[in-house]
Amino acid sequence: MAADFPAGGPVPVHLVIGPPGCGKTTALSALARLHPWLARFGVRDYGLRLAALGDPLGLAARETLLRQGILPDALVRDQFTHFLDRLDPSHRVVVVEGYPRSPRQCADLDEAVGRRERERIAGLVIVEVPDDVAFERVSGRRICADCGTPAPAGRAGCEQCGGRVVTRRDDTAARFAERLAEYHGVAARLRGHFAARDLVRTVDGTRDPQAVRTRLQELLLAGPARPEPAADRAGGGAAAR
Repeated sequence: MAADFPAGGPVPVHLVIGPPGCGKTTALSALARLHPWLARFGVRDYGLRLAALGDPLGLAARETLLRQGILPDALVRDQFTHFLDRLDPSHRVVVVEGYPRSPRQCADLDEAVGRRERERIAGLVIVEVPDDVAFERVSGRRICADCGTPAPAGRAGCEQCGGRVVTRRDDTAARFAERLAEYHGVAARLRGHFAARDLVRTVDGTRDPQAVRTRLQELLLAGPARPEPAADRAGGGAAAR
């Protein structure tokens, strides 16, 4: 799909959430590699990238991120502001993953984007999959214990740094159930916050990865969200739009 951006138009900031295993990180990372107009902010990936560069913001977050922990609100806000301040003029769409998670973070994000002239919040995209499908997908995930890079199944060492590959601590059955409950709480809060402004859309994450990527790209290029149908706001249906 060719991207056609109006000259001098605002840069939409899309927030993308979904349960662990929904495929959002894989899809968004692939889109960012394919399209130079897309800038992606992922809390974990951006923090680890800054840490690898020796940036104090990344170094402050590194250990927490490697053990799959949650960063303090102020640190995530500072990293997001750092990211926005370094956007290139060629970036015409921004996608944010893993942020915000709470009403306090929603306020931080609204303030960070609201005081900028070039960017504006365009909407919340929820990638939806049933809980059992999410668990099946995460059960075999591995990461590097040293740098946090995801590792394909069957690899003994990290492709990036040669480090030891381990099962993600947060993908054990017990921890995954906790994470899923946490996610549903986060999703309910964010849906309420952004649906009040008619800024919510959903994607069916059970479709094949290429179909999910294509639908996400369509939504990212569509500009601001149109009003979410009342039935979906009430019931949280998973049908793609």
